[in-house]
Order: sequence, then structure tokens, then C-alpha cells
Amino acid sequence: MLTIANAAEPAKRSSWNARYLKRTANQCALLFALSLFGYPIIGSVISLLQVDSRALSVPFRVAVALFSVWVILTTRRLRIDGLRQVMLIIWFLYIVRLLHDWLIPNLQGADYALQFFIASAVLPGFALMKARAFEWRRFALVAFVIASAGALMGLFGALFGGADVQDSGVAGRLSLSALNPVSLGNQATSAILCGVVLWRDAKMRYRLILAGTFALLFLCLVLTGSKGPVLQLFVCLGLWALRRGHALRLGILGLPVLVWLAVSTENPLADRLAGSDEDSSTLQRVEMINDSFVQIEGSPIIGSAFVELNSGYYPHDVFVEAGLAFGVPIALVFIGMISVGAFRAWKTLKTDWDLLGLLFFQGLLDAALAGSLYGMTQLWLILAMLPAAVLVARKPRRQPSRAEPVPLSST
Repeated sequence: MLTIANAAEPAKRSSWNARYLKRTANQCALLFALSLFGYPIIGSVISLLQVDSRALSVPFRVAVALFSVWVILTTRRLRIDGLRQVMLIIWFLYIVRLLHDWLIPNLQGADYALQFFIASAVLPGFALMKARAFEWRRFALVAFVIASAGALMGLFGALFGGADVQDSGVAGRLSLSALNPVSLGNQATSAILCGVVLWRDAKMRYRLILAGTFALLFLCLVLTGSKGPVLQLFVCLGLWALRRGHALRLGILGLPVLVWLAVSTENPLADRLAGSDEDSSTLQRVEMINDSFVQIEGSPIIGSAFVELNSGYYPHDVFVEAGLAFGVPIALVFIGMISVGAFRAWKTLKTDWDLLGLLFFQGLLDAALAGSLYGMTQLWLILAMLPAAVLVARKPRRQPSRAEPVPLSST
């Protein structure tokens, strides 16, 4: 009897591990999608109901933070490689910077940036570092559903739902009171990228659904008139196609779209592309970056503030902002960390974990063109997950079953 009991013990442990991996994969997929793409759904509801944004946005951020804490407390021991160690150091230094700017010079917005950074990046990122299972279909499906819901709710709410729209500063562009055009454009681009991953193994009927959703998402993207998200879409798809040998196929599909955008004058995106040289927002960003370099020269070792002090805003380029917040030496470390992440993301584009690579490069472009260190949640979370994904990619390729989560570490 003792021999039989001993023989059954490994089977019990294997069954428990399988259940644990599946539960962890489900929790992490939901946390991943909500952290990256959940807010636009809340923003659409805020705009439709025309209520104070804090009444829903603050509880949502708190709920994501608490969910992250739950995942942290209920998952196993954290393994930290070199990339994650550097990122944790950068996080610590940035929190110190925000605390300093809040408590000593009392710079406007430092308290909000600190709270947002911890709730939206640090806690979810730390939770996803502890994830021991990544099932790419589940992550891609949950992310696609939530991202598409956020973008399409904004589209239909602005066009047909009587939602409260933004002021004349974005006249003619799709926007809501709680969602600016760039946020909606980023959401639509993210949803398309998640759908591209699902397309790979989808059956014909599901591909028809995906194709119809892609059309609506691209309409949303065009109506926002946001150049950054369009650039993200074409660059990310171009890198993905190049890595997988689909460049010619993508070129054939994308050429008519590019021609239409070049000759069309009947939509906000075409109007903004035609008037790029006169775009006031672009000129303001150039001036802000020039002022940021002057500020960096004044304090090149330890940094000076989390924002450009003349305007009071972040310079819309996280690499320049790193110089402001950390000084040149740590800014170079930050650039090195992003470079290592980009190399790892490039490697995933040829594997079943290409979702992380696509979203990494989207987040990188957004952070370099319009992002802030505290707000680049997408880049932070993908960086938290990339080491484990690359670790799995080094193993012999084996197509996992649809119900089988893939362990992210060799414990």
C-alpha cells in the first residue's frame, strides 16, 4: 500500500501544478488585458453617462492595483534576471524622483504621476513578473476582446450614442470627454495587433469575424486622425511581416490603404497628414524638447525634475524625459534596458509569443513620440514579461494545446 501511495504522489503533484498553471494563466491574462486596455472602456462609460471621471476612473485604477496585489500574494517565488533587476532599480529611482518633486518643490502633477505609476505600472508589472504561465491564445483573446470593446465603444459612442465629446481643440477628430483621439487611436491599433496574433490559427468563420472587427477598428483609427497610432500599426506589422517572411503579402495588402490615405481628403487622418508641417502640436513638442535639453545641461548627473519646467509638462519623449528625471548616466542605463528589451521582443516575433513583441514595439513608438515615464504602462508590462517569454522560446518548439498553459520558468 505504501508503494502505491508513493507512486500516486507524483501524479497528484502534476495535477496540482497543471491546475495552478491554468489558474495563473487566466488571472495573468485578465490582469494583462485590464491593465493595458481596460481604461478606454471606463472612459467611454464616463463619456456616455456624462459623470465626473474620477467617480469611475479612480475605482478602476484601485481595482487593478488590488488585483495585482492578489496575483503577487497567490503566486510562487519571484525569479529576477538581469533585465528585471535593472528595471526594478529604474522603478525605485523614478519613485524617489516623484516623491522628491511632490514633497519638496511641490511640482504640479507629481502626486498624480506617483499614484498612477505605482497603481498602473509597478504593481501589475511586478505581478506579471511572477507569472509562471503564458498561454498565448488566452492572452491574445482576452486582450483583443477588451481592447476592441474599448475602441468600438468610443467609436459608436461618439458617432451614435450621444456621448460627451471633447472641446474644439480636437474638432473633426473622433474623441470623447474622457478619451482623447490619441488614446482611442492607440486602443484601436492595439486591438488590431492582438487580432493579428489570433488570425494565425483561427478557423475561417473566426477569421470573418476578425476581418469585420478589423474594418471597424481601422475606421476608428482613421477618424481619430492620430498620426502616431497609424505609424505604430504600420511599423509593428512591417517588423512582424519581415520577421516571419510575409513582407510581400503585407505590402500587397497595405499598398491600397497607403494610396487611399495619400490621396484622400475626406477624413481627419488625411487632413492631419497633409498639414503635418503646420501642426501646432508638433511645433510645441519640438520647442519643449529643446527646452528639456537646456534643463538637462543644467543638472546632467542627478537630473532636475520629472517634467520640463518651463511648460510644466513631460517632453513627450521618454528618452529625453529620462535625462530630466535621472540625469545622463542613469538615462543611458535606461536606454540600454530598452535596447535589450527591443532585441528580445524582435526574437519573439518569430515565435508563438509574438503578441509580446508586437505590443512592445507599439509601446516603444508611443513612448518615444508621445509618452511619459509614468504613463508608459504598455512598455513596462511587456518588459516585465519578456525575459520569461524568451526563456521559453529557447526550448525545443512544441505547439501547446489550446488548454495547456506554458510554464515560464524551469522550476
